[in-house]
Amino acid sequence: MRLPSRELGQRGERRAAWFYRMRGYCIVARNVRLRGGEIDLVVARGRLLVFVEVKARQSITAGYGVDAVDRRKKLQLISLADQYLTRHPHSGEVRHDIVSLFWNGWRFIVTQFPDAFRPVSDPRKPWRWTV
Repeated sequence: MRLPSRELGQRGERRAAWFYRMRGYCIVARNVRLRGGEIDLVVARGRLLVFVEVKARQSITAGYGVDAVDRRKKLQLISLADQYLTRHPHSGEVRHDIVSLFWNGWRFIVTQFPDAFRPVSDPRKPWRWTV
């Protein structure tokens, strides 16, 4: 069964949230809209806070979901996480995950990429992040 793209995305985000809950994480926030975009999921376990980008696909011809997270998207996600942490300070560890889901017609196949990328500051431009 093929899903409309909006429904595919919504179901994918729900499935990703379930995936993290089953692994002992608490869902802190979903679909956090900030200047410049949206964070799909924010989850926590202990002192670890994880920002999750969810990518759902139903055709391999569209490429794997993780492939859609290029350098520009990573920089956007880092900026969004910075905005979130400014509003909701957190003193523990922070991680960026990507969850790639493939809808095979009746269920999702989930692949998690924990700690998929890390922001690195440029010593020559300390206000600017890179990946």
